[in-house]
Amino acid sequence: MKPNRKLVRAAVSIAGAFTLVIGMQGEAWAVVKMTLKDGGGYGQWSADPSGSIPGDAIRACDEASDGWGIQLELDIHQDGTVDRIATTRGHDAPYCTGWKTGDIKEGTKVTLKLYKVKGNEIGPYWTTMNSTA
Repeated sequence: MKPNRKLVRAAVSIAGAFTLVIGMQGEAWAVVKMTLKDGGGYGQWSADPSGSIPGDAIRACDEASDGWGIQLELDIHQDGTVDRIATTRGHDAPYCTGWKTGDIKEGTKVTLKLYKVKGNEIGPYWTTMNSTA
């Protein structure tokens, strides 16, 4: 018995729509959010572009009016050199920096470090994350 062409077309359409939705969810997950143990703000890393968000980009967001700013540093190649900084230093909360971006070769290993800042002082808590551009 031959398969019903309308049924086959419907199944292919449903499978295609399902794949598109799953693919779009993957894009939405492209931005990684880093938070501090004691709160106050967060940092974001975008390895790949997604809509209006650029790829190979970082930004910092301060959510607490506690006198501390939020700083996110990007170390390209994980060699101990800070290559890019996003900081809310000098701005009142709530505040997010713009995206700090620049092309990084696909597959490059990076390290991100997030912490609080006040003047020359660094807060007691920080977090780090390794990722790939």
